[in-house]
Amino acid sequence: MTLFPEVQRKAQQEIDHALGICRLPKMADRSRLPYVNAVVKEVLRWHPVAPMGIPHMSIEDDIWGEFYIPKGSLIMPNIWAFTHDPETYHNPMSFKPERFTTSDDRAPEKDPRGMVFGFGRRVCPGRFLADNTLYLSIAQSLAVFNVESAKGDADIDIGPKFLPGVISHPARWKFNIVPRSAEHEALINAVEKEHPWQKSDASDLRSGP
Repeated sequence: MTLFPEVQRKAQQEIDHALGICRLPKMADRSRLPYVNAVVKEVLRWHPVAPMGIPHMSIEDDIWGEFYIPKGSLIMPNIWAFTHDPETYHNPMSFKPERFTTSDDRAPEKDPRGMVFGFGRRVCPGRFLADNTLYLSIAQSLAVFNVESAKGDADIDIGPKFLPGVISHPARWKFNIVPRSAEHEALINAVEKEHPWQKSDASDLRSGP
């Protein structure tokens, strides 16, 4: 959201129009927030959490195009390349949630959730939980917060930088998160009243069985 503030504003406008500021978005509201859903898909596509997926092993000899793949070969799926294929996604380096919405002159582009969670028998078993959690995190955060790049620091670079590894994490950078208004701040504080903090289970875990 620090990189693409116009996306943030458009998602907030949709949330405000559909729900107002009286409550946070819930799972039941997902069908009423098509642009927020498109943001979820574009987050997954634009930079997959596991860009090279996880290793698979071929269980029999196979031919793919001009390549011979012997049984027992270790195969790494280049998920990042799949989600940035210009034949599948127009202008793939751009962050454009609109690519997943329907318009009069084009159909939505391919849903990346069929790729980013893996394939076959080793597809992520928690993919539905992950997708729903991502939706709630995005929808509820944007409903009440403005996410802004840090201002007044000439050394701040908010360009997209990611750390190497099987799981790709964004590099650390500075940004500000502030309530959108006094009414939104009251809504944030109301969450603790509805779901108050409870005593943790730390002592039970330390004491053992």
